[in-house]
Amino acid sequence: MRLALDVVTAHRIARGLSLDQERITATRDLIEERVLLALEETDESTMPLDWSWQQAAEKISLQIAMAIVHEQKKEPPPSAL
Repeated sequence: MRLALDVVTAHRIARGLSLDQERITATRDLIEERVLLALEETDESTMPLDWSWQQAAEKISLQIAMAIVHEQKKEPPPSAL
């Protein structure tokens, strides 16, 4: 999930958005929460034999990061406030 947080943080830097510790922590918590919810809804018995929850968590976290990045595109930069 570190890569997912890095993606969101890099987008914030590129857009000139706030990088305060509270926001980064909240983003990390949100990614973790959404990944856990997605994995809880996964029926492992229907997955292929080579299925890995670690790989699934990584892929899910990146999809979540991209959704957060999409949401951030609507966030005005600090100079526009």
